[in-house]
Amino acid sequence: MRLFSFIGNFFSMANTKKDTKRTKLTCHRCGTELTPQNSRPVSEEYSITGVSHWCIDCEQEYYERLAAKEGKSFALFHCCAAFNVPCKPFVFKKADYEQNDKLWIYYLDCLEEQGEDIKDDKVLTFFDGETSIRRIFGKNVDQQDFITYIITENSKKMPTLEQRQRWGTDRIWEGMEMTAEVYDALDREYESRKNSFAGQTLTLQQENTLRLVAKNMVIYNFCMRHQQVGHAEKVLKMVDNALASEQMRKKDEKPIEGYELMSQVVALEKAGVMEDGQFLPIDKLQEVLFKKFIKGKKFDYTLDACDGMIEAIWKTMRQNADLFIPDELPEELEIEDTFGEFSEEESDEEKERKKFTGFTKPTFAQTKESAGE
Repeated sequence: MRLFSFIGNFFSMANTKKDTKRTKLTCHRCGTELTPQNSRPVSEEYSITGVSHWCIDCEQEYYERLAAKEGKSFALFHCCAAFNVPCKPFVFKKADYEQNDKLWIYYLDCLEEQGEDIKDDKVLTFFDGETSIRRIFGKNVDQQDFITYIITENSKKMPTLEQRQRWGTDRIWEGMEMTAEVYDALDREYESRKNSFAGQTLTLQQENTLRLVAKNMVIYNFCMRHQQVGHAEKVLKMVDNALASEQMRKKDEKPIEGYELMSQVVALEKAGVMEDGQFLPIDKLQEVLFKKFIKGKKFDYTLDACDGMIEAIWKTMRQNADLFIPDELPEELEIEDTFGEFSEEESDEEKERKKFTGFTKPTFAQTKESAGE
């Protein structure tokens, strides 16, 4: 278990030179003295001491008793609520969940390893995790759906193939797991840096430099979160040196260099709206703008899934207003995919979600005018 500094500080404060008597914190169940090794931090919103009331072994034993009565997945949810721990089953891998003997202790370790137990130096609570029992166990509250939930949530957290090809799969810093969140952070840093050079033509070396800078900035943020200030300062210096070597810092920029007419023309030609320094004829220009910026897939799900979301929102609104809920949706809520923005085929994730939620395709009422067309 993580030895949080504030827990260590609390225990050390209990035996200062001024104190002649040592203040002990003990497990409320077995009476064992609580130490940083056998306890865990809890939110100070719900505890004066900031330390768990039970030792970890007693929590594990309580979990096992619950699991024997109602199954280990329900027991996990109820223990999270009882001990004020965020319920985030996606930290499990399916095989580990099914085979681990000390599942509660293992769950706490998984939360810590994946940084899901603390945020912004605050210990997370049950309210910071998944609190809807139906979302985890399905509408029929079935334990088998718990495994489905873990698989589905884990698949969402996987980086895409394009991200793995772009950034590689090796760790960029010791102790930093290459999770989907890390890949997303790399993409954001790179795009943010690249956008500051909009309208300019970057060489391949400059683009590689921006990728290096993106990696170092993600490392810098990781170091700062983990109080590795010395490492963070070194990484920041590496960023400055990398940008200086390609004269890509703000102070290296020459007056109006980024806004020279030629660089603008090159950018517009790359976008396909100019040829040989001339804008396309208006009809072709409209076609290019339509294809590049309007038409095209924008959503990773099908139109049926979109209709299902609209149906759920519409029915909930009517239910909250105590209004009658017809079997069919009004025709004005029906969407036509004019610009091909939705996926034509269901992804595996969409199929899994539809199965998990018991999805049925919505139907739309037709007016006499539309029926006669």
